[in-house]
Amino acid sequence: MKSLKKYALALMLVTGASASYAQKVKELPSIKSNTDNFTYVVNDTDRRSDWRVSPDAEPSRLQVECKLKVNKVGFITDVDSIFFHIKEGETVHFYVQQTGKEKKLTEIVGVPKNTNFTKKYIREHQGKFSVEVPEVHELANILTAISNVGQQDSNMVDMTTPYYKEVMAHFSPYKNHPVMDVVNKHITKPEDIDSYWYYYGMKMNACAYVFDKKGNIKNEGFIRKMGFNYPEDPILANRALIEDFARKSNFREFYKQHQPYYNELIQMYRSQNPIDQQQEWLEEKFGFKYGNYRVTFSPLVGGAHSTMSFEDNGFSQTVMFVNRAKLSPKYNAKVNEMSNTRVVFTEIDHNFVNPVAEKYPEQVNQAFTDRSKWVNDAVSGTSAYASPDHVFKEYMTWAIYSLYCLDKFSAEDNATFIPKMERQMEKSRGFIRFGDFNQKLISLYKVNPKISIDELYIAMLDWSKTL
Repeated sequence: MKSLKKYALALMLVTGASASYAQKVKELPSIKSNTDNFTYVVNDTDRRSDWRVSPDAEPSRLQVECKLKVNKVGFITDVDSIFFHIKEGETVHFYVQQTGKEKKLTEIVGVPKNTNFTKKYIREHQGKFSVEVPEVHELANILTAISNVGQQDSNMVDMTTPYYKEVMAHFSPYKNHPVMDVVNKHITKPEDIDSYWYYYGMKMNACAYVFDKKGNIKNEGFIRKMGFNYPEDPILANRALIEDFARKSNFREFYKQHQPYYNELIQMYRSQNPIDQQQEWLEEKFGFKYGNYRVTFSPLVGGAHSTMSFEDNGFSQTVMFVNRAKLSPKYNAKVNEMSNTRVVFTEIDHNFVNPVAEKYPEQVNQAFTDRSKWVNDAVSGTSAYASPDHVFKEYMTWAIYSLYCLDKFSAEDNATFIPKMERQMEKSRGFIRFGDFNQKLISLYKVNPKISIDELYIAMLDWSKTL
């Protein structure tokens, strides 16, 4: 741990405290919170609501991408806020005081720019979308599948396919490899929020890596870190162990042999998900766009989906981490398409819904503060949506998909699919007022299909306050 003097010299509060004033550790600034999730804002533009205090690290750390020479970083909770200035290579310290927990030393570290899109990369990807089963990503999902929790949690791992049985037959003999000690240490319980953060950290960051000719794992160099800011990159932290597992288990040969199967799934995914059509509709409705859409999936993923967006050099890319397309004999071709499209749409959609929601923080907090009106916490997985902000975004993201369905599918197919989606949100996912919320949004849209997104948000937030 650094000396107290170094702590003090690193600290630079925007509120006016002198960076040269040698504070003692007990005098470090602190921020209070009643929730586990924190919102942080960098340079008043880059805003995320997914940072959490690490239960293991001391101090807990947030790496901040330094796009400017001096970067303003703010932490915002339901009851407090704190702001700092930081440069690349600098570290500042403060305390987080969560209700009912011990005070936690926390640090912000200024790191180099995360995204580096070259002119060639932009030229090759501008206006396009891709669907892929990336190699290192598949390896991360295999590590999850053979983990203790992976064999219990059907949301992390789809255990229903012949492919899953092949994976288990091939890789189970290596479940005592040292890398699995790391995985089992961090993924400890089914449906556990901290276990999920680590799981997302593994599979999402894996998409930034490829195997080189020597069989070593290396970062492609375009995006340094593709996962959420908690935890730090598990692939980078355990790269030597993961490489050793890949060699000893003959993973690369297994992946090569199953390439025809992956390609078959990719073709089905493309046929079930007209991403260009979704992109066009969202960009028209929201009035802004992204330069490229990248869909990554594994045949092993159950229902755990996520998304991230990256921007550099005037070019933006949205990456979706989802499961494979599935066909149900219970429904016709169009309803199957609606079900499959919903999966990726509600990940793409977050990249449109979230920035608009962040324009109305006070209204969101007022409307969604009483969590019991909106969420059944007895349903597993709802703890991932800890703040009013997270709850509203999830409601809005899925409800916006209903509007897309109204525009793109028949009334008959909508009459089958939309109630099915509402039941899924209310019963399976615990968002107990989604049916009412969704029907209100639909009624507003039917009255005026040309209504602006901002008008819809304001109307829905006003309506939500009345419940």
